[in-house]
Amino acid sequence: MRQGDPTVSVVIPCYNMGEFVDEAVASIWTQTFDDYEVIIVDDGSDDSGTSLKLDCLEQRGVKVIRVTNQGVSAARNRGITTAKGKYILTLDADDLIAPNYLEKAVGVLDSCPDVGVVSCDAELFGNLSGVLKLPEFSVDTLLARNIMHASAVFRKECWRNAGGYGKVMKYGWEDWDFWIAMTTRNGIRVEHLSEPLFKYRIRQGSRDRSMSTFQKFLMMSLIVVRHFRCYVQSPMSLLRMVTNSDAIGNIWGR
Repeated sequence: MRQGDPTVSVVIPCYNMGEFVDEAVASIWTQTFDDYEVIIVDDGSDDSGTSLKLDCLEQRGVKVIRVTNQGVSAARNRGITTAKGKYILTLDADDLIAPNYLEKAVGVLDSCPDVGVVSCDAELFGNLSGVLKLPEFSVDTLLARNIMHASAVFRKECWRNAGGYGKVMKYGWEDWDFWIAMTTRNGIRVEHLSEPLFKYRIRQGSRDRSMSTFQKFLMMSLIVVRHFRCYVQSPMSLLRMVTNSDAIGNIWGR
């Protein structure tokens, strides 16, 4: 039995995702690194099937926190506030991770104190298949478009220093906003693993893929306003954001 706090806390926000959440948790239980805890934040689900699935997972040792529906940012923040691990992985309830993801990410974070985030490539499944490779990380590129998926592994102290996930990003792209806050305010280093260790489900009707053009424009505008100083210092990034044909989307098809 593990003594003391876990090294990693996996936080899963869940709103009516009972159809998929078992798979997400199973991908954590099969990790080659076993010093972790699983926290599911039930974001006010009103689906009886989801409630039943979460009750069953709770009986099997998963910590389930039930809150009123406030959106994914608030749910992630709530879970991370409760988390005991020094490293955090946020995983959407319909996505998966490869069996060795935690082991490899923890290895980097343990050996490189200046690294605050470990990301990786993604394997697409569901309505699309293939491998989505990340471009080389730079703050300027990140300001222009999101080049990190939501399920990177990061230090809890970096989440705290960044001010958590922005609750105002209610339609989506809260992860893009969060990565900008984390990497520009604190000067942390991002390490990229060139392997598809994150499994990203592509499905019709997902929150980010169903955003309207107006909602995308609104979220993009909020990002610029919230990180205005960064865009003043990097005007070409702002130009690339608004002129790129994928400007109000990003590499995650959102």
